[in-house]
Amino acid sequence: MGRFRWFRWLALVAVAALGASMLGGAPASARVRAQSNGISSTEVKVGGIVDSQAPDTGVGAQARFDEENAKGGVNGRKINLVETATDNGDPNQDLAVAKRLVEQDGVAAIVPVQSVVFQGGSYLAQQKIPFFGWGISTQFYKNPYGFGFTGSAVAPSPLKSANASWALSIDAMFRNQGDKNGAKGKAVALIAQENDSGQVGLEAGVAAAKAAGMKVVYQKASLPFPTPPSDYTPFVTQLLASNNGKAPDVIFMVTQAGVVIGLSKALSEAGYTGINTNAALYDPRAAAVSKGMTVYTQFDVPEDTANANMQKVVTALKNALGTKPITQTALAGYFGADMFIQALKKAGKNPTSQKIQQAAAKMTYQIKGVVGPTKYPASFTLASPCATLVQSDGTAYKIVAPYKCYTNISIPGGKPIKY
Repeated sequence: MGRFRWFRWLALVAVAALGASMLGGAPASARVRAQSNGISSTEVKVGGIVDSQAPDTGVGAQARFDEENAKGGVNGRKINLVETATDNGDPNQDLAVAKRLVEQDGVAAIVPVQSVVFQGGSYLAQQKIPFFGWGISTQFYKNPYGFGFTGSAVAPSPLKSANASWALSIDAMFRNQGDKNGAKGKAVALIAQENDSGQVGLEAGVAAAKAAGMKVVYQKASLPFPTPPSDYTPFVTQLLASNNGKAPDVIFMVTQAGVVIGLSKALSEAGYTGINTNAALYDPRAAAVSKGMTVYTQFDVPEDTANANMQKVVTALKNALGTKPITQTALAGYFGADMFIQALKKAGKNPTSQKIQQAAAKMTYQIKGVVGPTKYPASFTLASPCATLVQSDGTAYKIVAPYKCYTNISIPGGKPIKY
């Protein structure tokens, strides 16, 4: 996979595609098959759906299934990932793949799901087939069959709540560096791309910044989409003068990774020395191009060598990936599979797709100190408000705000939401 193809997949949290629901009907006979197939006395069949730019998602999921199968499976049943199908970023193809996995392959669940354009959720709910993965599509939002390991990360506009963990982890970073005021009073400029995702991300980012006590001096979804600007000078000029003619303390980019790289380079050349942050460029392959950047993730990272639970995940993924790097998408595949396994165990000795759904709908998912706690049913509308913050020195990443859970907030008002 070329550099710029996988760069797009590093922006899953910051920029998620929004689209209309594609319901897709199915005959009654297909619905009956979907509810009865996929589980025997020795096997549980699942299938995955991912974008072609995230191929290691399936590797991550298989690594977790291999761990469980090596111990005999769940109540004597081995988990069989029959296919990790790709949707090629096409919602129409995505729906067709979901139908094939259910109606032809007879899977009991869809694991993992990882696509910003995923539009199979409404169909799967009709079929009573649960799906597990990274909730970066609106199909997870208010869907009783959709389970994100960090909750529902993408809500449709207008937003009623926001995950404040980005801004609050920035606050923690400042405090860890000896600034007793943290982010309070710091001037922040937020910039996004001219699309629905950019607007929603901007709205959420502004609310989070205010919740952390930051002073928002700039908020525009002005960067062109889908074609990046050929000249970043006008945007740099505006950003560097946004704080009453001065540069802001913090800049947050709600953009695709390629735009982060281009705008960051232009800012650096213009002399910007503040905190340049994004949710796009955590990846071992991106350490060089993200030099000096502060990057937000929704879960712990392999650099946390003191965390035994994280290192267990690292070991499993290294065994599966070999010499390939551990990426966000590989981690996400592992977490989606682990969440499914926890739900399958809670479904009892005679599980069905419906029992798995019922168990997941009232469970709290976590790997302590690594991901979650993600609480259902609250997470049908909310994200798990946890985060890690890292900085790149051009060679590797260093943790500047360790994994911690913060809060969701209301929009408007910015009041903490009980989770």
